[in-house]
Amino acid sequence: MIEGFDAVAWMRQRRAQIDKEDEGLTWKDKSEKTHRLLQGDPLWEYLRGRLVEPQALDLLGKGGR
Repeated sequence: MIEGFDAVAWMRQRRAQIDKEDEGLTWKDKSEKTHRLLQGDPLWEYLRGRLVEPQALDLLGKGGR
């Protein structure tokens, strides 16, 4: 039997790794690092120009249905 993938455990581990890597960085440094990592990524390039209409964000029903 193939063991399942524990996404929550993986994400917690990855978050801890990123926090360790980013230790001592300012918010600006972290932002610039993220920008550098995303440059040239095909999925990011595809999605970065997408606009989301404000009414599409009304998931709590505060604008009428």
